[in-house]
Amino acid sequence: MKFSDRIKAFPGGSMLFPMALAAVINTLFPQIRMLGYPTSALFSSSGTMALIAMILCLIGLQFRMEQLKVLVKSGGLIIFLKLLISIVSGYVILHYFGLDGFWGISALALVAAISSVNPGIYLALMKSYGNNNDISYFTLLNLIGLPFVPISILGFTSGNGIDYISIISTLVPFLIGIVLRSLDASLEKYTDKGIKLLIPFLGFCLGANINLTVAFKAVGTGMVLLIIFLLVNNLVLLVIERYLFKRTGYLSIAISCIAGLSIAVPELMAELDPAYLPYVETAKSQVAFAAIFSALIVPLWVKRLAVKPIE
Repeated sequence: MKFSDRIKAFPGGSMLFPMALAAVINTLFPQIRMLGYPTSALFSSSGTMALIAMILCLIGLQFRMEQLKVLVKSGGLIIFLKLLISIVSGYVILHYFGLDGFWGISALALVAAISSVNPGIYLALMKSYGNNNDISYFTLLNLIGLPFVPISILGFTSGNGIDYISIISTLVPFLIGIVLRSLDASLEKYTDKGIKLLIPFLGFCLGANINLTVAFKAVGTGMVLLIIFLLVNNLVLLVIERYLFKRTGYLSIAISCIAGLSIAVPELMAELDPAYLPYVETAKSQVAFAAIFSALIVPLWVKRLAVKPIE
């Protein structure tokens, strides 16, 4: 079997294999980040955000207005519930346990992980097991999948406001795609392979944020954090989707995966509030460990729940 066939055979392989490759390179040769552009961009959050912007624009080009009703129905409600779980969990953790958190896991690590979604993994899985409506939810996921969400949860609990500019900046590329398609409908067909081509590059950029050495320094507490994430997010949403919306549940599992971008949350939050500084390094290790293993578990779980792969 060719290597490309092995990648296709593994759920979410087009995202996970490049992600793993980048994580290994970043772990063994972290100095590559300092090499200079364009290589440095490939190993930075700037490269990740540029790719996400392009994918959002392409989704806008594929989006049809008749999908709007579906967007705010079952899938949209499940994503809203995911956000609600994040907000409530963040409030409960900070209100009852404070910054120290519990079981050796700080509130910083708990909120960064529990509130995380991985739009890249989701998109790769929906290209294999979902439909066009499922793919369109990628836009909503990006609204709640960027670091400003856990930072807003932590900040709001501390009395700070919400960053509305981040919400607007996420929507703009998607809206540009919609406008372009309205001007020329043929662009939909012209760009229909674009998302598939960009997914491996997005996976690589996400993996470049992961240092495996740092991640495996927190095996015990990282595993506990992963279990908490799976119970609070995947299990709760799976039950709701199956019994309330009468779906197989693959959507709930696909949206509940910890993203590599979440590893950046501890440092970003500490820059805004120095009270979080003592927790940064441990939180980064714990979130990195949980992100790696959730990226392995979620695709296999989705494959088991999906009705059938798309040919």
